[in-house]
Amino acid sequence: MSEPPLPHGLVRPSLSAVEPYEPGRPISAVRLESGIQEVVKLASNEGPFPPFPAAQQAISESISQLRMYPDPGAWILRDAISQHARVPVDLVQPGNGVDSLIKLLCMTVLDPGDEMVMGWPSFPSWRQGALIMGASPVLVPLTADGAYDLDGLLAAITPRTKMVVVVSPNNPTGAAVDAAALTAFLDRVPGHVLPVLDEAYYEYMGGTGHNGAKEMRNGRPMVVTRTFSKIFGLAGLRVGYMFAPTALISEIGKVRNVFDVNTLAKTAATASLAHASQYLPDRVALNAGERTRVSARLTALGTPPLPSDGNFVYVDMGDGVRAGAIVDALLARGIIIRPTRAFGAPTGVRVTIGLPAENDRFLSEYAVALAELPAPS
Repeated sequence: MSEPPLPHGLVRPSLSAVEPYEPGRPISAVRLESGIQEVVKLASNEGPFPPFPAAQQAISESISQLRMYPDPGAWILRDAISQHARVPVDLVQPGNGVDSLIKLLCMTVLDPGDEMVMGWPSFPSWRQGALIMGASPVLVPLTADGAYDLDGLLAAITPRTKMVVVVSPNNPTGAAVDAAALTAFLDRVPGHVLPVLDEAYYEYMGGTGHNGAKEMRNGRPMVVTRTFSKIFGLAGLRVGYMFAPTALISEIGKVRNVFDVNTLAKTAATASLAHASQYLPDRVALNAGERTRVSARLTALGTPPLPSDGNFVYVDMGDGVRAGAIVDALLARGIIIRPTRAFGAPTGVRVTIGLPAENDRFLSEYAVALAELPAPS
């Protein structure tokens, strides 16, 4: 049955420039299509470990509370984040994952005709958030190693610029900007521009890189976003947070959903922070070791990845046809990796670092699939 068309002019014109999110194949679908039961998913940068035991216990104990709405102020979680990051609680705003916080920030700050400066290729939600609001994303090429070009960002700022975004470590390329260079960059951002630092992969730097929370403690008027989806293993619960000036958080409160962080998410995230020092060092160390091993093997196979500070590596396959072919070939073998066309990198693929056995399986199947590909055009 055909549906009648929508009324003319119903949808905002700015949405014509927005491409909907392109989901990857879930494990269940790949099992059905390939007939392979042991499917390895290395596509979405989830951490390979489950939630901390304390988080799992907290989830179980909070199930009886689900008849009630979640606490709209997320007070307990805000206090826990504040203590963990040593940032005043008034600067903390939890949200339904970083994706949701990006949209809320763009809704609060950007108007049609405004500009948002960011690096590219990079996390597409920032670009989408600007386009949704009718603003113009100004895309600055990355450095040769896949990091944000901070001088390039500054050069792209105009009187129309409202926000300048730095994703570090960058997704999908993996490189982080230097901490001292970031501080110098923030010192040079004009006063009419809001600096934003996306630190979704902050924990994987192991305390050796930049720290947006420290910049906030020093009184920097900026926004920092982080998530529980990666190293904490809570991607399925959708919970992230931002640090922002209190006046901006107050304005964001006008556009955010009242109950945007559910009870299970808040409970699990709070319990996770209480045990972060117990579990994070081992997870960081395993990721770093496996990332080095996977990178070395990919290099030996003639497809060297860019240097990465995250829980993933980026490989440029030379052209879009080969990138699509390696994704499809691995999918047929029960290995899911991510093509990066939507990130602005049509010739590349992104591979999440998994557990050693998962990485072994990927590398074995990748070598076979790569040998069957045609040469780069």
